[in-house]
Amino acid sequence: MRRIFLILFLFPSVLLAQHNRQELVQPNYDSYKLRFWPKEMTVVQKYDKGNDITFQEVYRFDSVGNLAEYRKQGFGGEKVTRYPLTMEDVSRNKLYVFDYDGDVLEMRQFNLKGELYSTTHCIYAEGGNLVQSIEYTYHADSGMVTRRTVSYYDKRERLKKVEQYTADELLLWSEKRKYDRHGNLEKRTQTFFNDDEKEVTVEKRKYTYDKHRNWTQCLYILNGKQMYTIERKIVYYGE
Repeated sequence: MRRIFLILFLFPSVLLAQHNRQELVQPNYDSYKLRFWPKEMTVVQKYDKGNDITFQEVYRFDSVGNLAEYRKQGFGGEKVTRYPLTMEDVSRNKLYVFDYDGDVLEMRQFNLKGELYSTTHCIYAEGGNLVQSIEYTYHADSGMVTRRTVSYYDKRERLKKVEQYTADELLLWSEKRKYDRHGNLEKRTQTFFNDDEKEVTVEKRKYTYDKHRNWTQCLYILNGKQMYTIERKIVYYGE
């Protein structure tokens, strides 16, 4: 049984990590779980079998902690995004519905033809924390639901469990997440289902931290085999 593993990099953000209107147009250092007023952060990923850099990201923050510029260099060239964005930028190929506090209630995504591809619905606790999101994916021609993905979040709004079902409510795959004491993803276990068979993959991440408790190196390990390393160089204001 062959699977395409759903490997997630640590940056940029996972869907709905920034679920407020203000965070969408103007992320800050806290949006990326950083501490102590960073000025600039450079992120480089390297596969362990060679010295080639697969991508490089540069985050530049202003003196009050807002993200001012994001640059990404990879095989497709360089892409530069400057902040704050406008809602027109944020809503490209997307349509958001917000509540009175500015939190996302619903997000609709469209393909390049303008056809509805998916809808995501957010559920919040009484205190305003995101506790669950449900995403429906649609067939481009018929418009029928093809998949339903349910995501569960902990009290710190960290993604803790995901389950994806077919339109007939058959479980396709699920995942569970574990975080270290600094709040960074430490372990992710995915289980793929196919009839009576199932396949389990385990991702682990090992971090090195600086004195401000921001990680500077992450070793990514898949099923016991080290795959790549992500290094972050963080420059702080006042240092």
